Amino acid sequence: MKQTDFLERIRHFYNGVWYPVLVALLVFVGYCTNLELYFGVFMLATMMLGCFLCDDLRFAISPFLCTIFAVSVAHSPNVPDYSKYYIETPVLITLIITAVLLIESFVYFTVKHRHRAKPIKKKAIFWSMLIFCISIAANGLFGAGYTIKNLIYSLSFAFSLLLVYWLFSAYVRFENKAVFDYFMYCLMIAGMLISAELIFAYFTTIRFDEAGGIIKESVVLGWGVWTAVGGMLAFLMPSCFYFAASHTYGWIGFLLGGVMYACILLSQARGALLVGSVILLICLASLWFYGKNRKQNRIFTLVGLVIGVLGCVLLWGKISSLLDNFITYGFSDNGRFDLWRTGIEHFKSNVVFGAGFYTLVNESWPKDVYPYLYHNTLIQLLGACGLLGIGSYLYHRSLTLRLALYHCNTVKLFLGISILSLLLTSFLDVLFFNTYPTIFYSMMLLFMEKTEEQTEMEPCLTWIKPLSEIK
Repeated sequence: MKQTDFLERIRHFYNGVWYPVLVALLVFVGYCTNLELYFGVFMLATMMLGCFLCDDLRFAISPFLCTIFAVSVAHSPNVPDYSKYYIETPVLITLIITAVLLIESFVYFTVKHRHRAKPIKKKAIFWSMLIFCISIAANGLFGAGYTIKNLIYSLSFAFSLLLVYWLFSAYVRFENKAVFDYFMYCLMIAGMLISAELIFAYFTTIRFDEAGGIIKESVVLGWGVWTAVGGMLAFLMPSCFYFAASHTYGWIGFLLGGVMYACILLSQARGALLVGSVILLICLASLWFYGKNRKQNRIFTLVGLVIGVLGCVLLWGKISSLLDNFITYGFSDNGRFDLWRTGIEHFKSNVVFGAGFYTLVNESWPKDVYPYLYHNTLIQLLGACGLLGIGSYLYHRSLTLRLALYHCNTVKLFLGISILSLLLTSFLDVLFFNTYPTIFYSMMLLFMEKTEEQTEMEPCLTWIKPLSEIK
């Protein structure tokens, strides 16, 4: 009896609010100490243990979301130092062994609980994602510059998009509203983890010029440069305002959303600040007119506005130094227009299948895992995947729009705003075609879809009729 109680307590810990905090702390400490391999392996070991003890895969959400953020600046395979740390023999062996054990753990879990696995429904958003992935796998086909790397990259993109959806769709029990709250909580924890890493970087690796201005090129975390950092913060910020709209202690979410927005400014990413500002206004408008904490949120919005104005007046010297880079670069396209023109030319060279992901070459761009991209989702799909790619993407996008609007509820509203942030950022950057944001994206679509099976969700946007009611 005591052993059963002990196991139940462990399961309760895994499915509660403290396990995502533990995951984030392990990632953060590993990141700060450059010991991410050891802390990361320990964190993944806790996930393996969960596969043997738990009967619901919700505990794995936070590790899936946060693991990528463990990569430290010192060991980053990208800028600033292009470290070879992760291909050193001892490190590589450790990673391979860990990956094998992790796969075995998930295989054990899926086999043990196969009788509970839920099949993917015929009308699920999954099928449009599958069509999209198949179409981009054909990128550059029959083109003069075709390389096998085109296929490898597209398969890695499809792997993160489709496997995550299937795994959590089949083995998470969407029984009540609590599981959706848990997911939003994990998103918020991931956003706060990025914020903490960025603030830590300001005390350690970020450099300043003689005038006290921030050297933009030094705003780098191990897993991404300033544009990726700012873009991910804008992507995850709405999860905080979800709690502001729906929970008794929503003021905490409101404050954390403000912290994330401040960190977008610290990221020095112009596109992220522009998109983040639009997303912030949408979130605040939603809180002003919708949710059970409307009065409280209106007061907080007005107080925040007053504090912001006073802060700008009293601390203008400090704030102006944060804005120097935005003022210096202004509305400069920073080479994007040339990239977009090149993308159109590549599209013309192979209209049906595109020129492929690895056709675009920049000699100043070091050899990297990812191809050099066009910094615009639509141009990227036209140039790399042709009409087949852009057509399947627009079909998938039409279904995601319908998913977001019909039977809309609080979860759908704020996840929809998050996805809008990702899409808007990706018109100026490459975030959508990086692997780790697609994990977030896939999970968000899944949880939006599963809210339609819940009767306790508070509806919003009720003026939009479900598709089944439109005659």
